[in-house]
Amino acid sequence: MSGINAVSEQALQDALLRLSEGRPRRGDGSLTVTGLAAEAGVSRSTANRSTTAVDALRALRLRRESPVESQRPLFDERQARKEITDLRRRHAEKVAALETSIDILAQHVQVLTLDNERLRKALPRPGSNVAAHRSAKGGA
Repeated sequence: MSGINAVSEQALQDALLRLSEGRPRRGDGSLTVTGLAAEAGVSRSTANRSTTAVDALRALRLRRESPVESQRPLFDERQARKEITDLRRRHAEKVAALETSIDILAQHVQVLTLDNERLRKALPRPGSNVAAHRSAKGGA
């Protein structure tokens, strides 16, 4: 919000437009607060109190100093959306691969559990070809 009246604010905006187009009427066309104030026909302190005009003047000066950089958008929404879509697709692929791995591992655990259970049941039966291995210390 600017701390100046509407007439001065409009004069500054008009002056900014003329300066940006390179057609000053009153001043030397310099992209300074003093040059802007002279072009608008207001005092330098009035121009300084207009935060809107001072910010616009800084942006204009930046564009003039580095035209290549200023023409490139700071944020390309289309590119960002494309990257987000790609990241979501890759994330979904990884999740699907992990879910598949989890299912396979769960099946292996189930098979091993059933096999272990079958072997434990076969241990105590006489005539079974399954024997518990005894270690040298006498434990199983």
